[in-house]
Amino acid sequence: MKKALLLSAAALLLAVSCNRRPVRPAFGTVSVDTLLGDSGAGCRIEYRFATILNAAESPALQAVEQANIRYFFQTGEQTGSVREAIAAAVREIDTIYTADIRPTQSYEISVEAEGSVQDSLLTYVITRSSYTGGAHGIYETEYHTYSLAKGYEITTADLFTEEQAERLDELILRKLCRQYGARNEEELAAQGFFPEQIGATENFRIAPEGIVFCYNPYDIGCYALGAVEVTVSREELDER
Repeated sequence: MKKALLLSAAALLLAVSCNRRPVRPAFGTVSVDTLLGDSGAGCRIEYRFATILNAAESPALQAVEQANIRYFFQTGEQTGSVREAIAAAVREIDTIYTADIRPTQSYEISVEAEGSVQDSLLTYVITRSSYTGGAHGIYETEYHTYSLAKGYEITTADLFTEEQAERLDELILRKLCRQYGARNEEELAAQGFFPEQIGATENFRIAPEGIVFCYNPYDIGCYALGAVEVTVSREELDER
């Protein structure tokens, strides 16, 4: 059975050769500001993509850069350069939204990202906000954590034993009850939560105190609840 990997960020990764350290990423920003349509009936797009300037120096960094392009621009399994991804994303937005924009309608789509390194982990954070009609805009934050040595993305399967994973959903539910002063699922639901959707998510970040599970509006509750975070420590998972 796997050992739990909640001791530290460094413990989440395979050991690297004593003779060669992983190449550390050098981040830069690719910025795009464009308006589809016109100011009276258009869609303004703002991109701030955190690119790895030295990705060519390491297969691991190349893999991370390609994964970040897919996540940031939501291109599925397509690969290519950042500029190619930008062009494809803008074309798709133009096809989906601008053809149906009403004469006085104005849409906005903004996506930003930042990257950081801690020990042997590379963390990439993407923040989205948009208004494309309706009563209000929408926002979300997504986290991706990679092995700096190997370039693969860390998942919950890498972090928890099978036994811990079986208890995780229940633990998250209990912690939410404590955070929001609810005694049970019914009282959580009364506050706007969707109890049937509460559970572990792959949208997490690694912190010194444990794993922080991050939920965007509508993931496990109504829009009014906003973003919700639940921190789970190793000690809590090991409790009986």
